[in-house]
Amino acid sequence: MSRLFNFFPGLLLLPALYACTAPIELKTNDSEPVIVIYGFLTEDETQQVIRISGSSPYFAEKSNRPVSDAVVEIRSSDGQTFELEELPNDRGYYQTTQAMAAVPGVTYRLSVDVDFDGDGRAETYEAVTAMYPPFQLDSLTVEPVSLMGYRHYAVSLYAPEAPGEDYYMMRYILNDTLMEYQLSNFAVFSDLGINDQYLTGMPLMYFDDISGKNNLVNEDNGATFVQSGDKITICISRIEKGFYDFIRQCQSEKRGENPFFGGPASNITTNISHGGVGYFAAYTTASANIYIP
Repeated sequence: MSRLFNFFPGLLLLPALYACTAPIELKTNDSEPVIVIYGFLTEDETQQVIRISGSSPYFAEKSNRPVSDAVVEIRSSDGQTFELEELPNDRGYYQTTQAMAAVPGVTYRLSVDVDFDGDGRAETYEAVTAMYPPFQLDSLTVEPVSLMGYRHYAVSLYAPEAPGEDYYMMRYILNDTLMEYQLSNFAVFSDLGINDQYLTGMPLMYFDDISGKNNLVNEDNGATFVQSGDKITICISRIEKGFYDFIRQCQSEKRGENPFFGGPASNITTNISHGGVGYFAAYTTASANIYIP
């Protein structure tokens, strides 16, 4: 299984808890639906995509309903305008009518006009994001290690970390297949403790050897097993703090807070105006390949 190395201290021991005798009534009435806008721009010359939908009730089993007939455009601080059109066979997904590549140092403003509340008048939802310069990734190393009697492969990073406050998102590709493709699986981290340092062999993650696939100790959900000759591509993206907070909070909501030491549920960070939720981001990605020995 691919795992991030854990730099955090162990769990605290729970104190003895006394039962509550008073009955508690939980109110689960659904709130009014809100518009959900999510998408990002990359430095790749391609047709960029934005998804627009309506929120679903918390206990609903269906995915968010798509929002159609929106007027969507992106404007850049260097004077360019990009129009987006809804995909005819994939409602709720809007794609730029021409290929575009976002540029580091440029700010992008997303504008969505749509009558979401059905009152006959279109509402305008906007979001602004900036693309930062890319992370300078020098190289990766992979070394076999033995843990608990099983074989693994540790992946380490060599790279300079720029001065100033930075936030990163990491994903990986195994044999040309993107493995961490869901928001809940993205690994995000800040440069706290590594700011303005050269990272010499900083451990990133490790993978399980395929020889242990049938052992119960490795039968974890989402396990990724590798074998000799497999290619692993590590992708590190430099992201803005708002997008970092958005990912962390989405993951926290999905996995659940610690009921005793965690804080109360709160609204997830968003840069969508007019009461919308979701996030519009732009980021660069640096990548490097390694092969399992």
